[in-house]
Formats: sequence, structure tokens, C-alpha cells
Amino acid sequence: MDSNKAALDGKPLSAEQAFDSIGPAYETAFEGDPEQLVSIKWLLSQLEAANIKGAHIVDIGCGTGKPVCGALAAAGHDVLGIDISAAMVESARERVPAARFEQVDMRDFIASAAEGSFDAVTAYFSMIVSVTQEDIRQFIAGIYRLVRPGGFFVFASVPVHVENLQIKFMGRPIQVSNLGPEETLEWMKNVGFEVEHEAITTFLPKGVEAGICKPEEVSEEPHLFVCAKKPAIEKT
Repeated sequence: MDSNKAALDGKPLSAEQAFDSIGPAYETAFEGDPEQLVSIKWLLSQLEAANIKGAHIVDIGCGTGKPVCGALAAAGHDVLGIDISAAMVESARERVPAARFEQVDMRDFIASAAEGSFDAVTAYFSMIVSVTQEDIRQFIAGIYRLVRPGGFFVFASVPVHVENLQIKFMGRPIQVSNLGPEETLEWMKNVGFEVEHEAITTFLPKGVEAGICKPEEVSEEPHLFVCAKKPAIEKT
């Protein structure tokens, strides 16, 4: 389906269509989120404290590769970024040549990656579009499996309890689901993660400045950031 036609028809775009249509301008719209930078610094400090050099890290929904993959790769870590959008992957390869990038659906990646294969996993705002609440729970449980004991998980979302709600994002019709903040934290702890840091902030995307949408098509949104650790010795 042509994403421009779908947008005109008002039908929800898939995650791939939506982010292909936004492309690298997404980076401009969302750059400078203070709490995101805090979470990246937290992960880098934890890896340093654990003396993990060249950590194996995957960023799920990597977008253009910045700031997450860029910062992690610059610190000497082995970074893989995955995204369902071909436009995002192409941009990421240009912007962050020190990391590797693959176009793949996170469903397939999480299901197929080997248990304990990553020292850290990051997922910033990637479990929202074209998913259900049950999908989100299963993604988080799957990520717990991928993280090695003693490893780390940094997660960010828009913490509003919705299920298959059609909205406009940057002028584009999409269908979204998400968990509320308490639900998210409870589920992360339920699958086994130890939550080390959490923060709820607000952020106004610079969609107009990035040339993505009209002023009336952008608004301030809540953000939840969670920094967590997988226990070195799992509870039985």
C-alpha cells in the first residue's frame, strides 16, 4: 500500500509506512530529550562499573541511529540497531558507521535471537505503533530472555493506557497501544527485571521545525523512561 494514499484516506499506516514517510527528519523532531540522554549515560556508567568492554548491545527501533547507537558505539561497544523502516536503517548506516544496522521486525528478532546473547538491550518508543498491549508484554518478556544475567535494559514509552487507538502522529494516521506507567513497571518486575531508575517527563516534539507536520498536528507528550537490570543470579 502506498503510504501517502493511506494517509489521504485516513487509514492507519503500519509502523513501517509511518516511519518511512517521516524518515531522518524524526531525529530533528525528537533530539535533545534530556531524560533520554540521562538514560544513555546511565547505561554507559553501568557497563563501565561492571568492566564490560565491547559490550554486545541491540537497540530495538533504532531510527536514525542517533543519539543511542551513536553514543554507545563511540564508547567502544558492539552495537546492532534494528528497525522495521528501510528509510531509518539507511539513514542510520550513514550517520553511525561504527554500528551495524538491520531492517527487521522486532517480533521476528526477539523470537529468534539466542538467549542471553546481549549485555544490554535498549528500546526507545519502539513498542507503540501497530502493536497490542499483549504484544508489549511479550516483547518485554522476550527481551528479558535475550539479556544475559547481570545485563541491562533501558526502555522508554508514552505511558498512556490505550489499546488499538487510532490517532494522528506527526500528521500521520496510526494505530497505537500502550501500558500505563504502573502497569509497565509492574510487568517489568514480574518478568524478572530489577528497576534501578524510572522517570516520567514531558516532551514537545519539534515536528514543525523538522518539516514533518503542521503546528496543530503536534502536542506535548508524556514519556516514561525505565533503566533496569537482569539479576546476575536469577530467582528460582
